Amino acid sequence: MKKKVTYDPERRTHIAHARMNDDEWTLFMSQLDQLGLSQSEFIRQAIFTAKVNVTVQPVFQSDTLDEIAAQYGKIGSNLNQIAHYLNGGNPMQAHLLRDINHCLADLQSLKQQIEKLAGES
Repeated sequence: MKKKVTYDPERRTHIAHARMNDDEWTLFMSQLDQLGLSQSEFIRQAIFTAKVNVTVQPVFQSDTLDEIAAQYGKIGSNLNQIAHYLNGGNPMQAHLLRDINHCLADLQSLKQQIEKLAGES
């Protein structure tokens, strides 16, 4: 005999709805019958015990992102070489300042490309 679950409206005030196709509904109902649970109790138990698999679909083409990542790597390498030179006690020279400005301009360009891919511009 099924234990009657008491409903306490003071305790449970939120309602969740879900749409299912025929196959999902049949599986859902068979699991309810097997476990002897109400729909609400089944869902409440699933919330705390089920593992949800999340699949993230990439929005961008990976070739484009790979190219941008490679460009970021090259810029980073250039900036590291300049920093290493300056940290070695060498003075700032005009060509280094020019190289830094080029790196910053390249970074700005890449930022704009990424924003365009993300639909932000």
